[in-house]
Amino acid sequence: MQCRRCSRLLLDLREVPEFRLDLLMQGGTGLAFVAKTVALAPHLGIEVELGPEEVRVLSDLRPHEEQPRTELVEQHGAAVIDRLLETGLLLGDHPEHAELRARDDAYVRVDWWTPAAVAHSFGRWSEIDAQADIDRDNPGGTAKLIEDHGLPPPEAPELRPRETWQSLPKPGKTALDDLLAGRTTCRNFDPNFHLPLSDVSAILHRVFAAQAQHELAPGAVALKKNSPSGGGLHPIEAFVLAQRVGDLTPGLYHYHSTAHALEPMKSLSADEAATLARQLVAGQTWFANAPLLVLMAARFQRNFWKYRNHSKAWRVIQLDAGHLSQNFYLSATEFGYGAFITGAINDDVAERAFEIDGIEVGALAVCGLGKRAGEIKTVELDPLGKAVR
Repeated sequence: MQCRRCSRLLLDLREVPEFRLDLLMQGGTGLAFVAKTVALAPHLGIEVELGPEEVRVLSDLRPHEEQPRTELVEQHGAAVIDRLLETGLLLGDHPEHAELRARDDAYVRVDWWTPAAVAHSFGRWSEIDAQADIDRDNPGGTAKLIEDHGLPPPEAPELRPRETWQSLPKPGKTALDDLLAGRTTCRNFDPNFHLPLSDVSAILHRVFAAQAQHELAPGAVALKKNSPSGGGLHPIEAFVLAQRVGDLTPGLYHYHSTAHALEPMKSLSADEAATLARQLVAGQTWFANAPLLVLMAARFQRNFWKYRNHSKAWRVIQLDAGHLSQNFYLSATEFGYGAFITGAINDDVAERAFEIDGIEVGALAVCGLGKRAGEIKTVELDPLGKAVR
């Protein structure tokens, strides 16, 4: 068997409490703090605790250098090598490691920066019910948070004495101010309303469509959209879950940004679409009821093609999603609809539903829109009272 170390790996040195009876008998608290090393490998997505000898072996191995297992055993002993093979930090060429090798190779091929790859991999959700977590972990809401942790940081920090501040002239109002004032997150959608396809078309075009194209070199095309993007690359794709949209068949679609067209991926019954929506937004039923949900998924490889193994590239992609979501909100508001965005999503559900792998293409957030319900059952924040119902 040929073996190599995984390509992307961070070691986290932690100090964890451990109960010891002898310390308690000596009159102490009984707690000792023990240093532990935890391996974070994005192709695994799970933490692996390591002993000192395993750390030494991993430090000695090069990620792309294949070595026979027999040779590694002679150098380091069978126990430590087999333990590293069992965890997947050491990758063999046997069939059981084929999928792990493929995932590890993908991180190399896409040119992921290791810290970003770790953050992306370990930040994924699977089978999470966000509402159940809130009910369990924070049943008392804000008041309980304050009781447990004290007041939050101030809403606006003051960095210098007030007498040194420079007052600014009162700004004038324009139509954009009115539009911004009406932009609030909607958590109560009319369950019987069907979005007109013409409105969906207009909003998708305004937010996600390429408004112009520019060929930088043969085969290398930069896009102009209505929001900024690092390098003009616009790596974020819109995947649509249509529940109640005109005469559009309920199901999954990919929005093609240069053709302004929906590519059908899978038809669903109304019940199937509703179930998938709830799973996708991690049990947030108030969002799942929107007639249209849009998954924003990043084609990391398009961004990393230019910004290879780059310490800012992953962060810029998150900014891209923020720009798009604000345009989505404002467009929905102008059409008289409520909108939302949530990062609390089950990544594995998104990957299975929209046929993405999480490495070359990964889920970022879900936004949605629809007609506001006449009654507020789930709390909404609208301090200006401008949300139209």
